[in-house]
Amino acid sequence: MFKIRKPSRALIPILADDGTYPVPSISNPRLVRGLRSTVYQCLAAIALAIGVSHTAQAARIDFEEPVPYDLVSAPYAPLFGHGDEFYQGGFWLDPFSNANDPFPGDLVGALVDGSDLANTCWSILCPANNATTFYTGLNDGALVIGRLDNLPFLINAFDASFVGAGGAVLPPVAGLLRLQGVMADGGFLTQTFQLAGPHNGVLDFSSYLTSGLFATTPFDYFYAFGFACDAAGLCSAFSTDRGQFALDNVDLTVIGDVTAVPEPATWLLVAVGLAAIGGMSRRRPV
Repeated sequence: MFKIRKPSRALIPILADDGTYPVPSISNPRLVRGLRSTVYQCLAAIALAIGVSHTAQAARIDFEEPVPYDLVSAPYAPLFGHGDEFYQGGFWLDPFSNANDPFPGDLVGALVDGSDLANTCWSILCPANNATTFYTGLNDGALVIGRLDNLPFLINAFDASFVGAGGAVLPPVAGLLRLQGVMADGGFLTQTFQLAGPHNGVLDFSSYLTSGLFATTPFDYFYAFGFACDAAGLCSAFSTDRGQFALDNVDLTVIGDVTAVPEPATWLLVAVGLAAIGGMSRRRPV
């Protein structure tokens, strides 16, 4: 049995919710999914070089690890209620409600089989372009993620989509996904990403990269939670039960003990990676 570090904020969360506000005019770039692996390899090398005295190991949360049906901390998996906990690839994951008076078991999340949406995505609109298992945050539910071994990590990239309520008419920007990373000293940083509305009635996953200080800061754990946006471009969290999101393929770099120094070849890859990312930034339309 793992001894799990349970952050106090997972039980009484202090989330960076600015209330209702307009859709940001600039959001973090979505990637063509085929380009993501190349960019991610560059970022992983950069992360290793930045932490020259630390080991760095790539990790991915892809939600493919089966959740045991007899897991005491998540008795109704693949449905998750407030206060549940499950595990994926060396990480603990705690779905929870940020309501003022949540009840244990309030539905806040679910694992969805993308190859069988008819039987695993009930009465909601799930993204249709992912045939693997993914996580959905439901009814304004949030998710907090950390390492079982307590090591810090960088958040590099992920796939995400909005999840629509049954029968809802969604605007072009249907919602936002906010990540809130918590550092060892208790401070935190946030980054917010736009989630597109449906195209021809269908929602799709898109791939996203983190950027700036958020991308290079080691976190002990992080929150993910959604905002719902209306036709006027106003977005709100924790007030409509429609701040729902889908999450998959979360790419991270786990920072280990002080044992290694990068080889010269790593620095060469860093230089190539920086040049490639710089080139893409120059080509990105404003």
